[in-house]
Amino acid sequence: MSKLDTAPYKGVRDFYPKDQFIQNYIFGIWREVAESFGYSEMNASILEPSELYKEKSSEEIVNEQTFTFTDRGERKVTLRPEMTPTVARMIAARKRELGFPLRWYSIQNFFRYEAPQKGRLREHWQLNADAFGIENLETDIELISLANAIMYRFGAKDSDFVIKVNYGDNDAEKLGEIVGQLEIRGIKNIKIDPALARGQTYYTGAVFEIFDTNPENSRSLLGGGRYDDLMGLFDAEKIPAVGFGSGDVTIRDFLQTHGLLPEYKNSATLALLPIEKKYFDVAGKIANELRKKKVNVFIDWTDKKVGDKIKNADKQKISFIAVVGEDEMVNKQFKLKNLKTGEEREVTLDKIPECVR
Repeated sequence: MSKLDTAPYKGVRDFYPKDQFIQNYIFGIWREVAESFGYSEMNASILEPSELYKEKSSEEIVNEQTFTFTDRGERKVTLRPEMTPTVARMIAARKRELGFPLRWYSIQNFFRYEAPQKGRLREHWQLNADAFGIENLETDIELISLANAIMYRFGAKDSDFVIKVNYGDNDAEKLGEIVGQLEIRGIKNIKIDPALARGQTYYTGAVFEIFDTNPENSRSLLGGGRYDDLMGLFDAEKIPAVGFGSGDVTIRDFLQTHGLLPEYKNSATLALLPIEKKYFDVAGKIANELRKKKVNVFIDWTDKKVGDKIKNADKQKISFIAVVGEDEMVNKQFKLKNLKTGEEREVTLDKIPECVR
């Protein structure tokens, strides 16, 4: 029997703990900033009827870039390539029950069958933020302000990115109002770009995108616009809407290029290292007491030497270690060592929580 390949499917990623740490950091900031603007989180399945995308997504996306298959009921099904049609479907389904204006966000994964390259994969995760029920420019300005706030929260400076906006020839009076209103809100790094165009055909007004000013990252970091007519797909009345999406692949590239990636930390704050098997039970009891006090504890149950256990804890980026042996049991004192600074101190069990924080 031939050996199976250990590589993931082409164009998707495995998330080892350090990768997931960064992913959670990105998701955390997306969630924090979206909720600070009053947006509520929603969710949906990755499976949608294929016809949902045929009317309003671009021909390239529908015909060349979707993962589409026929299910056992002879229905055409697509792994979602984007979120906006799904959100519109959900709004149309319960529009009489929902109170407008609505502000929703989600963090979902998406699939597109395309050639993997820098900044673009076949699966990615994305923040989507959408506002429904307000037709005036204030909503457009709010969404751009939200996008700008996300970039600031990641640690970016004005010189690190540019916001490009296009209102089209029919909305020229808006090329000055939008810039003026954003400048009043302190957003200066904005540029009107008549050549800017989004790939989806459902946009009816303003479109905007954020680009890294570093030439190493030429792709858009975030993009969206107004789509007031999308509810027509479901024979529903017109509901004005504005939204954007921001992908994790390009955001991660941006953070790496600008030195803004967070330093990895293990979820465990403390590693308990019993020196012999006979101290395993004691270590387990100590760990349970500490966990009740919200200390995340890792126990090394191996029969390795203490020195090797310390090296392993350091390799896994656990901040503190404490040995569990005869001396600790007799003296009721633990030598707590900070692996990052090398500092060591003797403390009683009840003092460990405050020390590791």
